Amino acid sequence: FPSHDRGGGLMNENIESNSSTYRELLNGIPTAWADHIDFAEWIVRKKKAKVVVDLGVDYGYSTFSFAFPKIAHVYGVDCFEGDQYTGVRNTYDFVLEKQRELGLDNITFIKSFVDDLEKTWDTPIDILHIDAFHTYDAVKNDFNKWSKFVKDDGIILLHDTLVTDHPFGVKKFFSEIELPKTNFEFCHGLGVVSKDSSLIEEIKKTFNLD
Repeated sequence: FPSHDRGGGLMNENIESNSSTYRELLNGIPTAWADHIDFAEWIVRKKKAKVVVDLGVDYGYSTFSFAFPKIAHVYGVDCFEGDQYTGVRNTYDFVLEKQRELGLDNITFIKSFVDDLEKTWDTPIDILHIDAFHTYDAVKNDFNKWSKFVKDDGIILLHDTLVTDHPFGVKKFFSEIELPKTNFEFCHGLGVVSKDSSLIEEIKKTFNLD
C-alpha cells in the first residue's frame, strides 16, 4: 500500500461484536449518506475487498461504513479544506477522533487533493467511491483518472446521482457511463458501475433495484 500516516489503534472488541453500538456511534456524524450503509457493508463482504478508496471524506460516514466489516483497508482521501458548497471546513481532527472512538485501525486518512494523489497512486482498488467535488467536470475527471486503478472485477460508486441543483453534475455524468450499472434512488442517489455485469445484476436482485 502507499506509505501514509495511519490513525487509530487497537480494535474496540465491544464495538466489533455489536453492530448496533457501532451504528449508534455513527448517528452523530453529519451525513447525506446514511441509508447506504447496508450496501457498503454488503459489497465489502461480497467482494472480499482488500482495498477501498473513498474520494471525499467530509465527516467520514462513508469511510467508516466501508471499514466496519474489518475486511478491507480503507483509504479516505480529502483535502479537508471544505468545498465550494460548504465553504472552509476542516474535519480532519474530527475524523481522526471518531476513528479512535470506533477503534477502526483499518483506515488511512490521506490529506491530499484527489488529482495530486492520483499521480503517485499504484495500488489496485476493489471498491472506488467518488464523492468529492460534484461538478460535471470534476466527477468526470475523478472517474477517468481513478477508474484505471480499479480491478476488472471491481466496482465504482458515485454519490449524489439524484441531485439536480446547480452546480451538481453527477447525474448527467452517470447517465453517460456505458458500462453495466444500477442506481440506488434514495439518500441523494448512489450510482453503481462495474465491468462485471453479473455483479450488477446480483446487486439489483439483492436490493430490489429495477
